Amino acid sequence: MVSDLWRFPVKSFGGERGRRVFLGPFGFLGDRRCAVVDPADGQAMTARRSPRLLAYRARFDDPERGEGVTIETPGGDVMPWDDPALVTDITRELGREDVYPVEMVRSPMAIHDAAPVHVVTEASIRQMSDWLGDDVDRRRFRANVVVDTDDDSPFTEAAWPGHRIAFGDDAEIDVVIGTERCAVTTWDPDTVERDTRVLAAIATRRENFFGVYCRVSRPGWVAVGDPVRITT
Repeated sequence: MVSDLWRFPVKSFGGERGRRVFLGPFGFLGDRRCAVVDPADGQAMTARRSPRLLAYRARFDDPERGEGVTIETPGGDVMPWDDPALVTDITRELGREDVYPVEMVRSPMAIHDAAPVHVVTEASIRQMSDWLGDDVDRRRFRANVVVDTDDDSPFTEAAWPGHRIAFGDDAEIDVVIGTERCAVTTWDPDTVERDTRVLAAIATRRENFFGVYCRVSRPGWVAVGDPVRITT
């Protein structure tokens, strides 16, 4: 069943946990629609190279529609995503005062790295915690959907590429490829302090793959508690 749902209103910012979210053609409604952009090259900035972005928290004022994005800065200020003061704050936080200031943009679709939906399983997260001898914060993986499987075996999702996942009687996604992990997993979601143990364990034990990327085959609502079916 679906055990956890997450959306990230701004790419590489902290996200928002949900109970019921609409899954559209481009992913969960509102997910990664906004981004911090480097005007020097016009590319969206990510936590891989600018980990301080993770210190910002984004939430929806209207979660059902995925609209009205509000940001909490590392200093505790709260403002709309398009407030010029936010650009100033991010530029300072990233130490870019002497280069180009950043820009905030909103995409008509979404700004994803590989595919619009990212899925991991509870069993895989528990296995990672067992390997490290410490509870691993699931937010390090920045998944949209966490699935609690019946057999409780870790890494069953590694066999899902080429299959379809159905949520309840509504939404469906096609599993495209395993998720190759990056340095984002090394940063604590709250303190942004670095701990390389998670990424090292994935690299040595899982050939650097953890979770799966998916594309949407049938839009619809997804809710925590929905049954999950893996089909061909």
